[in-house]
Amino acid sequence: MSQPHTQLATLLRRCQWMLDEAAYKLGGKRLPAADRQGLAEALDELSAALREYRDAPTDTDADEDGPPTIVDPES
Repeated sequence: MSQPHTQLATLLRRCQWMLDEAAYKLGGKRLPAADRQGLAEALDELSAALREYRDAPTDTDADEDGPPTIVDPES
């Protein structure tokens, strides 16, 4: 993976973890303002990165019209 794609993948995973944690805490009405602010900032960073790298070529650009890739966790 190239550097921009690696950074973007890292941001995606970070936000995924933060969203999972926020959803869990919110369900128990235990999501403090600091956590909400941190999540909002992380999502802003992810959003900016997605916009910045939206035109970066990928190996799958040729397959855009094809069916989605299914990843089997058992393999």
